[in-house]
Amino acid sequence: MIALGLVLAVALGWVLGPGAAWVLAHFDGVNGIVGKDLAAALDAVRGRALAVATGVIALAAVFYTARNADTARQGHITDRYTKAIEQLGSDKLDIRLGGIYALERIARDSARDHPTVMEVLAAFIREHCRDCDSPDQQDGEERTACDGQAGPPLGVHSSPRVPGTDVQAALTVIGRRDHRQDRDRIDLFDADLRRAFLTGADLRRANLSGTNLSDANLSKADLRDAVLVHADLRHANLQGHNLGPGADLRDALLVGADLRGAKLSGADLRGAFLIGADLRDAHLFAADLRGAQLRGAQIYVGDLHGAKVTEEDVRGANLLDAPSTDAQEASPSPEETWPGE
Repeated sequence: MIALGLVLAVALGWVLGPGAAWVLAHFDGVNGIVGKDLAAALDAVRGRALAVATGVIALAAVFYTARNADTARQGHITDRYTKAIEQLGSDKLDIRLGGIYALERIARDSARDHPTVMEVLAAFIREHCRDCDSPDQQDGEERTACDGQAGPPLGVHSSPRVPGTDVQAALTVIGRRDHRQDRDRIDLFDADLRRAFLTGADLRRANLSGTNLSDANLSKADLRDAVLVHADLRHANLQGHNLGPGADLRDALLVGADLRGAKLSGADLRGAFLIGADLRDAHLFAADLRGAQLRGAQIYVGDLHGAKVTEEDVRGANLLDAPSTDAQEASPSPEETWPGE
């Protein structure tokens, strides 16, 4: 840029001096004039050169101003980010909360920093979700790690433990992020999120493999393309949630889960434990239920049409007739309407 500026300055000096006559003759095609006419023509050439130079200088000034403003803005964001990270490490809950919401603001203000902020918040959740302190624990009290604490046995209701206030805040921020700015999956692998409140959360493409979401409230959550292999969703509220094509729920624990009206079309539920789950009005078209455990699950027979499932798979399930809009209309038995026949 400096070299280009020097070249332009030399060219301008030349045009303002002896080069004006050359420009007049070769660019304007004016020859044979003398006296006042020649002087006026040369002044016009020099005036045009000055106008062009002024425009170039103005554009350069705008460019440098914008670049300096962007540099200053990025420096300000870096300072905010550094302070927010320091706040996350505080032993005081209110300061940690301030850091979480400061990071959310940074993610909104800077699309370039959005993926990094989400990675930091996900790491914070994974690191702190296993702290055994209750949300009401006072600051300064010793935390007890419970990484090795096992969940309840299959079919047994999970403990009343809930995520800490800071962990829940980080989950809320992730759940309302602009997913279009994501670079990678939100990584909540093997996190302990029992009884988490995630109503309406946007968890598209999230990695929830092995995550404990038992008793969590996931009603109307968006889990399209999420990976939930071996996830624990026992007794979770998944009413009306959207999994859609691409969701991977292989071997997931969905014992007693509320899946009424859930959008499960195209989801992979092979080997999933759906014992006692409520699947009434669930969208199961093209869902793969082969090998799933459906003992005691409540399912409308009509919802199984188009699903990849065999009669053996649903043996022991509570197959129901959908409520009729006409009270006088006789409802066929499940055997008469089995989709595989």
